Amino acid sequence: MDHSQTHVSFAPASPSVTATLSPERGDADPHLLRELRAIREIAHAFLLADRPSEVQQLALDRVTPLLGASFSLIMHLGDDGELLHPVAQHEWPVSHRNWIGALRVRVGDGPSGAALAEQRLVEVPDLFADPSLEAWYPVAEELGFRSIVAAPLIGHDGPVGAVAFYFSDPTSVDDAQRALVRLVADQLAATADKAAMIDTLRRTNAALADANEALEGEARRADAARHARDRFVSTLTRRVRESLDPVAAGDIPDDALGAPRDALAAARAVARAAEELASIECAERVPDIGDVDPREPLLAAVQEWRSERVALPVTLGEPTVLLPTMRSDAAWVRRILSLLLGQVLARHGGHDPVHVDVELGRGFVAHRMEWTGDPLPDLARGAIELAVAENDSDGAPGDSDRSPTAGHPRITALDLALAVAMVRRLGGDLYRDVPGETRTGAGGRAGVTVVFPVDDA
Repeated sequence: MDHSQTHVSFAPASPSVTATLSPERGDADPHLLRELRAIREIAHAFLLADRPSEVQQLALDRVTPLLGASFSLIMHLGDDGELLHPVAQHEWPVSHRNWIGALRVRVGDGPSGAALAEQRLVEVPDLFADPSLEAWYPVAEELGFRSIVAAPLIGHDGPVGAVAFYFSDPTSVDDAQRALVRLVADQLAATADKAAMIDTLRRTNAALADANEALEGEARRADAARHARDRFVSTLTRRVRESLDPVAAGDIPDDALGAPRDALAAARAVARAAEELASIECAERVPDIGDVDPREPLLAAVQEWRSERVALPVTLGEPTVLLPTMRSDAAWVRRILSLLLGQVLARHGGHDPVHVDVELGRGFVAHRMEWTGDPLPDLARGAIELAVAENDSDGAPGDSDRSPTAGHPRITALDLALAVAMVRRLGGDLYRDVPGETRTGAGGRAGVTVVFPVDDA
Protein backbone atom coordinates (compact mmCIF):
# COMPACT_ATOMS: atom_id res chain seq x y z
CA MET A 1 0.00 0.00 0.00
CA ASP A 2 1.39 3.43 -0.94
CA HIS A 3 0.94 6.36 1.38
CA SER A 4 1.31 10.16 1.83
CA GLN A 5 1.40 12.86 4.53
CA THR A 6 -0.88 15.71 5.56
CA HIS A 7 -1.38 17.46 8.90
CA VAL A 8 -1.62 15.73 12.25
CA SER A 9 -4.44 16.78 14.59
CA PHE A 10 -5.05 15.74 18.18
CA ALA A 11 -8.24 15.62 20.19
CA PRO A 12 -8.30 17.42 23.56
CA ALA A 13 -7.06 15.10 26.28
CA SER A 14 -8.63 14.57 29.69
CA PRO A 15 -6.82 15.65 32.88
CA SER A 16 -5.64 12.07 33.34
CA VAL A 17 -3.95 11.96 29.98
CA THR A 18 -2.60 15.47 30.45
CA ALA A 19 -0.75 14.05 33.44
CA THR A 20 1.19 11.83 31.04
CA LEU A 21 2.74 14.94 29.59
CA SER A 22 4.57 15.55 32.82
CA PRO A 23 6.51 12.33 33.50
CA GLU A 24 8.78 14.17 35.92
CA ARG A 25 6.00 14.36 38.50
CA GLY A 26 6.69 12.08 41.39
CA ASP A 27 3.05 11.00 41.64
CA ALA A 28 2.68 10.06 37.94
CA ASP A 29 0.87 6.79 37.37
CA PRO A 30 3.16 4.15 35.79
CA HIS A 31 0.31 3.13 33.50
CA LEU A 32 -0.01 6.71 32.25
CA LEU A 33 3.72 6.86 31.65
CA ARG A 34 3.42 3.75 29.48
CA GLU A 35 0.66 5.50 27.54
CA LEU A 36 2.92 8.49 27.00
CA ARG A 37 5.76 6.33 25.73
CA ALA A 38 3.38 4.52 23.39
CA ILE A 39 2.07 7.80 21.96
CA ARG A 40 5.62 9.07 21.51
CA GLU A 41 6.59 5.85 19.70
CA ILE A 42 3.61 6.14 17.38
CA ALA A 43 4.30 9.82 16.64
CA HIS A 44 7.97 9.07 15.97
CA ALA A 45 7.08 6.17 13.69
CA PHE A 46 4.63 8.40 11.83
CA LEU A 47 7.33 10.97 11.08
CA LEU A 48 9.91 8.42 9.92
CA ALA A 49 7.84 5.69 8.29
CA ASP A 50 8.22 5.21 4.57
CA ARG A 51 5.28 2.84 4.71
CA PRO A 52 2.48 4.29 6.86
CA SER A 53 0.92 0.83 7.12
CA GLU A 54 3.74 0.07 9.58
CA VAL A 55 2.53 2.95 11.76
CA GLN A 56 -0.97 1.49 11.82
CA GLN A 57 0.30 -1.87 12.99
CA LEU A 58 2.60 -0.27 15.59
CA ALA A 59 -0.29 1.79 16.96
CA LEU A 60 -2.49 -1.28 17.43
CA ASP A 61 0.33 -3.33 18.95
CA ARG A 62 1.17 -0.60 21.51
CA VAL A 63 -2.27 0.76 22.41
CA THR A 64 -4.40 -2.39 22.46
CA PRO A 65 -2.67 -3.87 25.57
CA LEU A 66 -2.67 -0.46 27.31
CA LEU A 67 -6.46 -0.30 26.95
CA GLY A 68 -6.82 -3.84 28.22
CA ALA A 69 -8.44 -4.97 24.95
CA SER A 70 -8.04 -8.49 23.55
CA PHE A 71 -8.26 -7.58 19.85
CA SER A 72 -8.30 -4.51 17.64
CA LEU A 73 -9.03 -3.71 14.03
CA ILE A 74 -8.46 -0.76 11.67
CA MET A 75 -10.83 -0.40 8.74
CA HIS A 76 -10.62 2.05 5.84
CA LEU A 77 -13.37 3.39 3.63
CA GLY A 78 -13.28 1.98 0.11
CA ASP A 79 -13.36 3.95 -3.12
CA ASP A 80 -17.13 3.41 -3.31
CA GLY A 81 -17.58 5.44 -0.12
CA GLU A 82 -19.99 2.82 1.26
CA LEU A 83 -18.00 -0.14 2.62
CA LEU A 84 -15.25 -0.41 5.23
CA HIS A 85 -12.52 -3.04 4.76
CA PRO A 86 -9.77 -4.18 7.20
CA VAL A 87 -6.20 -2.85 6.75
CA ALA A 88 -4.57 -3.82 10.09
CA GLN A 89 -5.39 -6.06 13.09
CA HIS A 90 -4.02 -7.05 16.49
CA GLU A 91 -4.13 -10.57 17.94
CA TRP A 92 -6.91 -11.99 15.85
CA PRO A 93 -6.28 -15.75 15.77
CA VAL A 94 -5.01 -17.40 12.60
CA SER A 95 -8.28 -19.30 12.33
CA HIS A 96 -10.13 -16.04 11.79
CA ARG A 97 -7.63 -14.20 9.54
CA ASN A 98 -9.47 -15.19 6.36
CA TRP A 99 -12.74 -14.10 7.95
CA ILE A 100 -11.20 -10.74 8.85
CA GLY A 101 -9.76 -10.35 5.34
CA ALA A 102 -13.17 -10.89 3.76
CA LEU A 103 -15.00 -8.66 6.25
CA ARG A 104 -16.90 -5.70 4.79
CA VAL A 105 -18.91 -3.32 6.96
CA ARG A 106 -21.39 -0.86 5.51
CA VAL A 107 -21.17 2.73 6.74
CA GLY A 108 -23.73 3.09 9.54
CA ASP A 109 -23.74 -0.62 10.46
CA GLY A 110 -22.14 -1.97 13.62
CA PRO A 111 -19.90 0.00 16.00
CA SER A 112 -17.26 0.88 13.36
CA GLY A 113 -19.83 1.83 10.71
CA ALA A 114 -21.78 3.93 13.23
CA ALA A 115 -18.60 5.66 14.50
CA LEU A 116 -17.71 6.66 10.93
CA ALA A 117 -21.21 7.70 9.93
CA GLU A 118 -21.82 9.75 13.08
CA GLN A 119 -18.19 10.85 13.53
CA ARG A 120 -18.17 10.07 17.24
CA LEU A 121 -16.85 7.53 19.72
CA VAL A 122 -19.18 4.52 19.90
CA GLU A 123 -19.18 2.30 23.00
CA VAL A 124 -20.87 -1.08 23.32
CA PRO A 125 -20.60 -2.10 27.03
CA ASP A 126 -22.19 -5.53 26.43
CA LEU A 127 -22.37 -6.93 22.94
CA PHE A 128 -24.88 -9.63 23.92
CA ALA A 129 -27.28 -7.06 25.32
CA ASP A 130 -27.62 -5.36 21.91
CA PRO A 131 -29.96 -7.24 19.51
CA SER A 132 -28.77 -5.12 16.58
CA LEU A 133 -25.37 -6.87 16.86
CA GLU A 134 -26.75 -10.40 16.80
CA ALA A 135 -24.69 -11.21 13.69
CA TRP A 136 -21.56 -10.79 15.85
CA TYR A 137 -22.70 -13.21 18.57
CA PRO A 138 -21.09 -16.39 17.10
CA VAL A 139 -17.69 -14.75 16.57
CA ALA A 140 -17.81 -13.03 19.96
CA GLU A 141 -18.65 -16.30 21.73
CA GLU A 142 -15.92 -18.19 19.87
CA LEU A 143 -13.22 -15.61 20.56
CA GLY A 144 -14.45 -14.47 23.95
CA PHE A 145 -15.05 -10.73 23.66
CA ARG A 146 -18.08 -8.93 25.11
CA SER A 147 -17.62 -5.17 24.63
CA ILE A 148 -16.44 -2.85 21.83
CA VAL A 149 -15.13 0.71 21.58
CA ALA A 150 -14.94 2.23 18.07
CA ALA A 151 -13.61 5.64 16.99
CA PRO A 152 -13.83 7.36 13.59
CA LEU A 153 -10.74 8.27 11.58
CA ILE A 154 -11.29 11.81 10.27
CA GLY A 155 -8.70 12.91 7.74
CA HIS A 156 -7.95 16.20 6.06
CA ASP A 157 -10.70 15.74 3.47
CA GLY A 158 -13.24 13.94 5.66
CA PRO A 159 -13.88 10.45 7.13
CA VAL A 160 -11.39 7.78 6.04
CA GLY A 161 -12.17 4.83 8.31
CA ALA A 162 -12.53 3.58 11.90
CA VAL A 163 -10.56 1.79 14.62
CA ALA A 164 -12.25 -0.67 17.00
CA PHE A 165 -11.06 -2.33 20.21
CA TYR A 166 -12.62 -5.56 21.53
CA PHE A 167 -12.70 -6.39 25.29
CA SER A 168 -13.20 -9.76 26.94
CA ASP A 169 -15.51 -8.49 29.71
CA PRO A 170 -18.51 -6.21 29.76
CA THR A 171 -16.96 -2.89 30.63
CA SER A 172 -17.29 0.83 30.43
CA VAL A 173 -14.15 2.76 29.46
CA ASP A 174 -13.08 5.76 31.53
CA ASP A 175 -12.14 9.26 30.37
CA ALA A 176 -8.43 8.48 30.17
CA GLN A 177 -9.09 5.50 27.89
CA ARG A 178 -11.41 7.57 25.72
CA ALA A 179 -8.78 10.29 25.39
CA LEU A 180 -6.14 7.70 24.45
CA VAL A 181 -8.43 6.18 21.80
CA ARG A 182 -9.10 9.63 20.33
CA LEU A 183 -5.38 10.45 20.24
CA VAL A 184 -4.60 7.21 18.46
CA ALA A 185 -7.52 7.70 16.06
CA ASP A 186 -6.22 11.17 15.12
CA GLN A 187 -2.76 9.76 14.42
CA LEU A 188 -4.20 6.89 12.39
CA ALA A 189 -6.29 9.34 10.34
CA ALA A 190 -3.17 11.41 9.63
CA THR A 191 -1.42 8.20 8.60
CA ALA A 192 -4.24 7.44 6.16
CA ASP A 193 -3.85 10.94 4.69
CA LYS A 194 -0.13 10.33 4.36
CA ALA A 195 -0.82 7.05 2.57
CA ALA A 196 -3.16 8.75 0.09
CA MET A 197 -0.73 11.56 -0.66
CA ILE A 198 2.24 9.21 -1.17
CA ASP A 199 0.11 7.04 -3.41
CA THR A 200 -0.94 10.08 -5.45
CA LEU A 201 2.66 11.29 -5.62
CA ARG A 202 3.96 7.92 -6.78
CA ARG A 203 1.22 7.55 -9.39
CA THR A 204 1.89 11.10 -10.61
CA ASN A 205 5.62 10.43 -10.80
CA ALA A 206 4.99 7.18 -12.66
CA ALA A 207 2.70 8.98 -15.11
CA LEU A 208 5.27 11.74 -15.61
CA ALA A 209 8.01 9.16 -16.18
CA ASP A 210 5.86 7.37 -18.76
CA ALA A 211 4.99 10.64 -20.48
CA ASN A 212 8.63 11.74 -20.48
CA GLU A 213 9.72 8.42 -21.94
CA ALA A 214 7.07 8.69 -24.64
CA LEU A 215 8.14 12.26 -25.48
CA GLU A 216 11.79 11.25 -25.60
CA GLY A 217 10.88 8.38 -27.91
CA GLU A 218 8.92 10.70 -30.19
CA ALA A 219 11.80 13.19 -30.17
CA ARG A 220 14.30 10.47 -31.08
CA ARG A 221 12.09 9.22 -33.90
CA ALA A 222 11.48 12.75 -35.18
CA ASP A 223 15.20 13.53 -35.03
CA ALA A 224 16.06 10.33 -36.88
CA ALA A 225 13.42 11.06 -39.51
CA ARG A 226 14.67 14.62 -39.92
CA HIS A 227 18.27 13.54 -40.35
CA ALA A 228 17.23 10.81 -42.79
CA ARG A 229 15.23 13.37 -44.79
CA ASP A 230 18.08 15.85 -44.80
CA ARG A 231 20.61 13.23 -45.86
CA PHE A 232 18.26 12.14 -48.65
CA VAL A 233 17.73 15.69 -49.87
CA SER A 234 21.44 16.46 -49.68
CA THR A 235 22.39 13.32 -51.59
CA LEU A 236 19.67 13.80 -54.17
CA THR A 237 20.51 17.42 -54.90
CA ARG A 238 24.23 16.70 -55.03
CA ARG A 239 23.64 13.98 -57.60
CA VAL A 240 21.43 16.30 -59.63
CA ARG A 241 24.07 19.00 -59.58
CA GLU A 242 26.83 16.56 -60.45
CA SER A 243 24.83 15.29 -63.40
CA LEU A 244 24.50 18.86 -64.64
CA ASP A 245 28.17 19.77 -64.16
CA PRO A 246 29.18 18.69 -67.69
CA VAL A 247 26.43 20.86 -69.12
CA ALA A 248 27.37 23.92 -67.11
CA ALA A 249 31.03 23.44 -67.94
CA GLY A 250 30.28 23.29 -71.66
CA ASP A 251 31.50 19.74 -72.06
CA ILE A 252 28.34 18.87 -74.00
CA PRO A 253 27.73 20.75 -77.26
CA ASP A 254 24.59 22.81 -77.57
CA ASP A 255 23.26 20.74 -80.46
CA ALA A 256 23.41 17.63 -78.24
CA LEU A 257 21.14 19.18 -75.61
CA GLY A 258 17.44 18.67 -75.52
CA ALA A 259 16.84 21.91 -73.61
CA PRO A 260 18.35 25.41 -73.61
CA ARG A 261 21.61 25.74 -71.74
CA ASP A 262 20.20 28.52 -69.49
CA ALA A 263 17.40 26.22 -68.29
CA LEU A 264 19.92 23.57 -67.38
CA ALA A 265 22.07 26.15 -65.59
CA ALA A 266 19.00 27.26 -63.63
CA ALA A 267 18.27 23.65 -62.65
CA ARG A 268 21.85 23.29 -61.49
CA ALA A 269 21.51 26.48 -59.40
CA VAL A 270 18.37 25.11 -57.71
CA ALA A 271 20.15 21.83 -56.96
CA ARG A 272 23.11 23.67 -55.51
CA ALA A 273 20.90 25.86 -53.31
CA ALA A 274 18.91 22.83 -52.13
CA GLU A 275 22.10 20.98 -51.28
CA GLU A 276 23.45 23.96 -49.33
CA LEU A 277 20.17 24.41 -47.47
CA ALA A 278 19.99 20.73 -46.51
CA SER A 279 23.60 20.65 -45.31
CA ILE A 280 23.07 23.73 -43.12
CA GLU A 281 19.73 22.61 -41.70
CA CYS A 282 21.13 19.21 -40.66
CA ALA A 283 24.36 20.81 -39.36
CA GLU A 284 26.57 18.90 -41.78
CA ARG A 285 28.11 22.19 -42.86
CA VAL A 286 29.52 24.44 -40.14
CA PRO A 287 31.00 27.94 -40.40
CA ASP A 288 34.73 28.64 -40.08
CA ILE A 289 34.78 31.44 -37.51
CA GLY A 290 37.46 34.13 -37.64
CA ASP A 291 37.96 37.91 -37.67
CA VAL A 292 35.99 39.54 -40.47
CA ASP A 293 36.05 43.15 -41.73
CA PRO A 294 32.30 43.87 -42.14
CA ARG A 295 32.92 45.91 -45.34
CA GLU A 296 34.77 43.22 -47.29
CA PRO A 297 31.91 40.69 -47.68
CA LEU A 298 29.56 43.46 -48.83
CA LEU A 299 32.07 44.82 -51.37
CA ALA A 300 32.67 41.27 -52.63
CA ALA A 301 28.95 40.60 -53.05
CA VAL A 302 28.43 43.84 -54.97
CA GLN A 303 31.44 43.12 -57.17
CA GLU A 304 30.18 39.60 -57.80
CA TRP A 305 26.91 40.92 -59.24
CA ARG A 306 28.64 43.74 -61.11
CA SER A 307 30.71 41.12 -62.88
CA GLU A 308 27.45 39.55 -63.97
CA ARG A 309 25.85 42.80 -65.19
CA VAL A 310 27.90 45.87 -66.02
CA ALA A 311 25.01 48.30 -65.66
CA LEU A 312 24.03 47.13 -62.19
CA PRO A 313 21.95 49.86 -60.46
CA VAL A 314 23.69 49.72 -57.06
CA THR A 315 25.15 52.53 -54.94
CA LEU A 316 27.46 51.67 -52.06
CA GLY A 317 27.50 53.83 -48.97
CA GLU A 318 30.67 54.47 -47.01
CA PRO A 319 30.58 53.98 -43.24
CA THR A 320 30.96 57.18 -41.22
CA VAL A 321 32.77 55.47 -38.33
CA LEU A 322 35.57 52.98 -37.99
CA LEU A 323 34.02 49.52 -38.00
CA PRO A 324 35.33 46.83 -35.66
CA THR A 325 35.97 43.30 -36.86
CA MET A 326 33.31 40.72 -36.15
CA ARG A 327 33.74 37.05 -35.28
CA SER A 328 32.14 35.21 -38.17
CA ASP A 329 32.80 33.30 -41.38
CA ALA A 330 33.78 35.69 -44.18
CA ALA A 331 32.75 33.28 -46.96
CA TRP A 332 29.36 32.71 -45.34
CA VAL A 333 28.69 36.42 -44.88
CA ARG A 334 29.68 37.11 -48.50
CA ARG A 335 27.39 34.28 -49.68
CA ILE A 336 24.50 35.62 -47.56
CA LEU A 337 24.85 39.16 -48.91
CA SER A 338 25.18 37.90 -52.48
CA LEU A 339 22.02 35.83 -52.14
CA LEU A 340 20.10 38.75 -50.65
CA LEU A 341 21.38 41.18 -53.27
CA GLY A 342 20.18 38.83 -55.99
CA GLN A 343 16.75 38.70 -54.37
CA VAL A 344 16.69 42.49 -54.03
CA LEU A 345 17.68 43.00 -57.67
CA ALA A 346 15.01 40.51 -58.75
CA ARG A 347 12.39 42.68 -57.01
CA HIS A 348 13.83 46.00 -58.12
CA GLY A 349 11.42 48.21 -60.02
CA GLY A 350 14.05 49.44 -62.49
CA HIS A 351 14.05 53.11 -61.42
CA ASP A 352 15.99 54.32 -58.43
CA PRO A 353 19.26 52.50 -57.70
CA VAL A 354 19.58 49.93 -54.94
CA HIS A 355 21.48 51.40 -52.00
CA VAL A 356 23.65 49.15 -49.85
CA ASP A 357 25.75 50.06 -46.84
CA VAL A 358 27.06 48.80 -43.51
CA GLU A 359 26.36 50.46 -40.15
CA LEU A 360 27.61 50.05 -36.59
CA GLY A 361 25.13 49.69 -33.75
CA ARG A 362 25.48 48.96 -30.05
CA GLY A 363 26.74 45.39 -30.03
CA PHE A 364 25.98 44.66 -33.69
CA VAL A 365 26.92 45.38 -37.29
CA ALA A 366 24.08 45.86 -39.77
CA HIS A 367 24.30 45.33 -43.54
CA ARG A 368 21.49 47.35 -45.08
CA MET A 369 19.84 47.22 -48.53
CA GLU A 370 17.10 49.61 -49.77
CA TRP A 371 15.30 49.67 -53.09
CA THR A 372 12.18 50.80 -54.89
CA GLY A 373 10.09 47.79 -55.77
CA ASP A 374 8.48 44.70 -54.27
CA PRO A 375 9.39 43.89 -50.63
CA LEU A 376 10.77 40.59 -49.44
CA PRO A 377 8.33 38.08 -47.92
CA ASP A 378 8.01 37.54 -44.17
CA LEU A 379 11.45 36.55 -42.87
CA ALA A 380 10.27 35.43 -39.41
CA ARG A 381 9.43 31.94 -40.69
CA GLY A 382 11.78 28.96 -40.62
CA ALA A 383 14.07 28.42 -43.58
CA ILE A 384 12.30 25.26 -44.79
CA GLU A 385 8.87 26.87 -44.42
CA LEU A 386 10.09 29.91 -46.32
CA ALA A 387 11.52 27.72 -49.10
CA VAL A 388 8.22 25.89 -49.49
CA ALA A 389 6.29 29.18 -49.59
CA GLU A 390 8.63 30.66 -52.20
CA ASN A 391 8.38 27.58 -54.38
CA ASP A 392 4.58 27.61 -54.14
CA SER A 393 4.26 31.33 -54.95
CA ASP A 394 3.06 32.59 -58.32
CA GLY A 395 6.04 33.70 -60.32
CA ALA A 396 9.65 33.42 -59.28
CA PRO A 397 11.79 36.39 -58.28
CA GLY A 398 13.18 38.14 -61.31
CA ASP A 399 10.31 37.29 -63.64
CA SER A 400 9.54 40.96 -64.18
CA ASP A 401 11.02 42.45 -67.36
CA ARG A 402 11.81 45.57 -65.36
CA SER A 403 14.23 43.66 -63.13
CA PRO A 404 17.94 43.94 -64.06
CA THR A 405 18.22 40.25 -63.24
CA ALA A 406 15.13 39.10 -65.13
CA GLY A 407 15.56 35.47 -66.10
CA HIS A 408 18.98 35.22 -64.49
CA PRO A 409 19.79 31.50 -63.97
CA ARG A 410 21.62 32.14 -60.70
CA ILE A 411 18.49 33.33 -58.88
CA THR A 412 16.27 30.58 -57.46
CA ALA A 413 13.28 30.31 -55.15
CA LEU A 414 15.56 28.71 -52.51
CA ASP A 415 18.02 31.61 -52.27
CA LEU A 416 16.13 33.56 -49.63
CA ALA A 417 15.57 30.48 -47.45
CA LEU A 418 19.27 29.63 -47.77
CA ALA A 419 20.28 33.14 -46.69
CA VAL A 420 17.95 32.99 -43.68
CA ALA A 421 19.36 29.60 -42.60
CA MET A 422 22.96 30.81 -42.90
CA VAL A 423 22.31 34.05 -41.00
CA ARG A 424 20.72 32.23 -38.09
CA ARG A 425 23.51 29.63 -37.96
CA LEU A 426 25.92 32.57 -37.53
CA GLY A 427 23.86 33.94 -34.64
CA GLY A 428 22.44 36.85 -36.63
CA ASP A 429 18.98 37.87 -37.74
CA LEU A 430 17.15 39.54 -40.62
CA TYR A 431 14.55 42.30 -40.69
CA ARG A 432 12.57 43.57 -43.65
CA ASP A 433 10.93 46.92 -44.41
CA VAL A 434 7.67 47.11 -46.27
CA PRO A 435 6.72 50.41 -47.95
CA GLY A 436 4.26 52.19 -45.68
CA GLU A 437 5.17 49.91 -42.72
CA THR A 438 8.87 50.69 -42.38
CA ARG A 439 10.85 50.48 -39.22
CA THR A 440 13.87 52.53 -40.34
CA GLY A 441 12.36 55.52 -42.00
CA ALA A 442 12.99 54.29 -45.53
CA GLY A 443 9.76 55.94 -46.62
CA GLY A 444 8.27 54.31 -49.69
CA ARG A 445 11.28 52.10 -50.29
CA ALA A 446 11.54 48.44 -49.38
CA GLY A 447 14.46 47.28 -47.30
CA VAL A 448 16.24 44.40 -45.64
CA THR A 449 18.75 44.51 -42.78
CA VAL A 450 21.11 41.71 -41.80
CA VAL A 451 22.35 42.01 -38.23
CA PHE A 452 25.42 40.25 -36.86
CA PRO A 453 26.66 40.50 -33.27
CA VAL A 454 29.97 42.27 -32.72
CA ASP A 455 32.09 43.39 -29.76
CA ASP A 456 32.28 47.16 -30.13
CA ALA A 457 33.96 47.76 -26.77
